[in-house]
Amino acid sequence: MAKVHTGLKEIVPLIMSGGDPEPVDTIVNWKRVPWLEMQQTASLKLEQRPSPRLLTTHFQYNMMPPSFFEVKPKVIYVTRNPKDVFTSSFHHHKAASALADPGPQTQFLHKFLDGKVMFGSWFDH
Repeated sequence: MAKVHTGLKEIVPLIMSGGDPEPVDTIVNWKRVPWLEMQQTASLKLEQRPSPRLLTTHFQYNMMPPSFFEVKPKVIYVTRNPKDVFTSSFHHHKAASALADPGPQTQFLHKFLDGKVMFGSWFDH
């Protein structure tokens, strides 16, 4: 999945720039297509960037700010197999020191199925 996501972060800016590779070649992808939920994104002053802007998020539809619904943005929605999401999320929690230890895989599975994980239930997306 990371390959699909990274590919989109390369392809969409190329489309928006009319095929000019300069933005893709000179701006790192987390600045070019920043994650809404990342702390470093606040320093990018997104509201001051010219439209259209490219953003990435794991947020559920209902977690988006009211302005999202007012401006009616174009959205590319990528979904993954829930088994893949569970496995990836479990290993991400184990590897990332900033996240809580996921505990045993069976315990994390129950949290995942109940939507008690970061960004809520896969089934609500």
